Amino acid sequence: MDGCLYIDGEMRIKIGNKYWKLIFVELDEKTGGECDSPDTNGKEIRIATDIQNQEELEIIIHELLHAADWSKDEEWVEVIADDIARTLWRLGWNKNGKI
Repeated sequence: MDGCLYIDGEMRIKIGNKYWKLIFVELDEKTGGECDSPDTNGKEIRIATDIQNQEELEIIIHELLHAADWSKDEEWVEVIADDIARTLWRLGWNKNGKI
């Protein structure tokens, strides 16, 4: 298994030998994403549906970093997620495969 599995239209992802359900949902206007603690049963990573492009990429990476290492502080996660997103965006990353 490659670490991603679609079940009933939702993505189940593996980060650090643990599984989360990755879903895109409406969140309040100040929240771009949320990640449940690695110890939560039925844990989810939730990404807001009203964001796109480089901001969406940054938020997805941000929440995946929380999943990978819950102990990292928010400042570290923000800096690293922004750096990775900016680099991938400049390399031509696009969610829909169009460059």
